[in-house]
Amino acid sequence: MKRIELLINDALYRQYMKYNLEEEMEPKFCQHDFGHHLDVARIAYILVLEHNDLNYFIKECGLSGRLAAKEVIYAAGLLHDIGKWKEYKEGVDHASYGAHLARDILARAFFNQNEIDIISQAVFEHRNISLDMSFLGERLHRADNLSRICSECPDLAQCPKVELKEINVSGFEY
Repeated sequence: MKRIELLINDALYRQYMKYNLEEEMEPKFCQHDFGHHLDVARIAYILVLEHNDLNYFIKECGLSGRLAAKEVIYAAGLLHDIGKWKEYKEGVDHASYGAHLARDILARAFFNQNEIDIISQAVFEHRNISLDMSFLGERLHRADNLSRICSECPDLAQCPKVELKEINVSGFEY
């Protein structure tokens, strides 16, 4: 996946990931580091494969084939929290801001305009589930939630997000 390699080696991507790390020094709740981004990318791809939705996704989004679809899914996962640092600093919605930041990175990694629109929309939508969200936005939302086992978190008692998430492993069923 050459475009994914370009994405993760992009100077802006690395800078924004560094900003996330700097802003998450304390508290140590859910970290939005590369490991989390990669987990979400992999889980989103698995969700698509497990439900035999890859061909649907390719056709529905007008993608060129299986590799392009995989790269689009991975790019969305790798970029979904790219704007988290800005939320910490200024209180802006990280999903909306991240969708904006993603566009420049994606263009430099040779994603075409259609793919950039699909990925940016999914990044924008990943935070809140809704009836009218895109296919990839919904898979990204689910993957993000499945990426963390809150019941195993040492900071569970102090976590401000705990009431918003399913904290048992039955949440792994989809």
